[in-house]
Amino acid sequence: MSAITATVIGLLKTGDHIVSSRSIFGTITVLFNNFIAKLGIETTFVELSDLSAWEAAIKPETKLLFVETPSNPLTELVDIAALAEIAHKHGCLLAVDNCFCTPALQQPIALGADIVIHSATKYIDGQGRCIGGAVCGTKDVVGEGVYGFLRTGGPSMSPFNAWVFLKGLETLKLRMNAHCAG
Repeated sequence: MSAITATVIGLLKTGDHIVSSRSIFGTITVLFNNFIAKLGIETTFVELSDLSAWEAAIKPETKLLFVETPSNPLTELVDIAALAEIAHKHGCLLAVDNCFCTPALQQPIALGADIVIHSATKYIDGQGRCIGGAVCGTKDVVGEGVYGFLRTGGPSMSPFNAWVFLKGLETLKLRMNAHCAG
């Protein structure tokens, strides 16, 4: 959640607009509706797989399209490449919460996404020993805004938690293959 908060606060300002899937982790909906809205950033929610609804919801103030795919908890899907095309056509960034697939199974940046957010707590660690997340993207996209917010806002993980997540990465591919085979 800190990774998502840092992404939104680091990249958006009062008056900006987000288009988000309805099919996202419930706490993200609370974040957008109850806290990000207090900053004057509006969110419009659309059906995850309805690409025409995504495009119709975009306004001149829209700066970010936010999606979790597969979604939590319904595991609904969207065509990331098609959604990236819509976002870029309108000058928006596409952020993909890649919680379930991890980089072992899905690489949204290769499909055109600008930002990928990973929950390290779930599959990156593999054992739920620590709470953490990661925001990935080019330096141009996440460098100043997201990184700057993390440095000054404080939602950064401890060195020990970072070490635990790095150790989890050593077996990520093996574990994800076992989940898929299971």
